[in-house]
Amino acid sequence: MKKLLVSALIVCSVFTAKAGENEEKTAVAKIKVTTNVTDKKAHLTFIPSSEEKVIVKILDEKGTPIFQEQIQQSEGFTRPYNLSKLNGTEFTFVVKEGKNTYEEKISLSEINSVEVNFYATARTLENNKIELKVLKNEVGPVTVIVKDQNGNALYSNTVADLVSFVQNYDVAQVNGELTIEVISGTAKKTIIL
Repeated sequence: MKKLLVSALIVCSVFTAKAGENEEKTAVAKIKVTTNVTDKKAHLTFIPSSEEKVIVKILDEKGTPIFQEQIQQSEGFTRPYNLSKLNGTEFTFVVKEGKNTYEEKISLSEINSVEVNFYATARTLENNKIELKVLKNEVGPVTVIVKDQNGNALYSNTVADLVSFVQNYDVAQVNGELTIEVISGTAKKTIIL
């Protein structure tokens, strides 16, 4: 009986491991709110996981909605919010994308901004293409390097005049894992597909 149980567990784990190898990687939405304590402003950066409409709500300390807007941008966005005329220092940003809801709490009494604030995500598309989305708070050069599984650079480019951008890459000639390095100032993000 023990041998039968052990054999069944081994077979199940082999099938589970094999199924995991063929799973398509799905996009995950990203949300970040940075604040400027001096002038009571917040910047919301959001990279969606789908092309559904996005609803942004701001809640006060008690959880009461004080602002709401609908945004149609499917590529992602960075938006400033002036909180200087509102009472309180604690707020919650709620972003609803389809059936998914994302929340981030902020405090205007604490500094949580970063030196270089940017986000980068990538996903596989049909026809051997990948899509890279980069969102930043300000204009500045961003270098993108796509490497194969051996670390050889397949593509390198610097985007200098945009705050945010989306680029598609044809990777039909590439087999195996890809690494995308996105560099802005001293910050570097690495994405493995």
